Amino acid sequence: MSNQLSKFFFVWLILIFSSILSIIPLSENLSFLKIPWVALSLLFFTIMTPSIIGLFSAFLIGLILDILQGGILGESSLALSFMTYVAYRFRLQIRVFPIWQMMFAVLILLLINEMMHLWIDGIIGKIVISQSKIISVLLGSLIWPLFMGLIESLQSKIDSR
Repeated sequence: MSNQLSKFFFVWLILIFSSILSIIPLSENLSFLKIPWVALSLLFFTIMTPSIIGLFSAFLIGLILDILQGGILGESSLALSFMTYVAYRFRLQIRVFPIWQMMFAVLILLLINEMMHLWIDGIIGKIVISQSKIISVLLGSLIWPLFMGLIESLQSKIDSR
């Protein structure tokens, strides 16, 4: 199998796995631990390997996420596509940031994703602002270095084969 094809399958395997992680039910008390895994995965691959992932991939994984979560069809697609576009636009700058600046950039991008969800929910009249969503975005940006290190180590093992 070619190197480019194995990278493509690796990216989609991570995206599908992160989609599965995002639909794991948690109790109301633990809902703040619902980290936006799909958004983190898309951000990583958009910033680090933009030739493999793009807006269409973000739109497609958003549709899959909407189907899995039973939400409004297209809500996650729009939010993830917009977040991916902004990340793609600034990927060269974000890529060379020190880790603390990269964490801040990821926080801003995850907040953009949540604001898009909030905007769409407001349009349909289902606006719910909860602390658990804000905390989950903060946790997502805090675990970014660990997440990035894990994916990079898995990617290097795939590349060494």
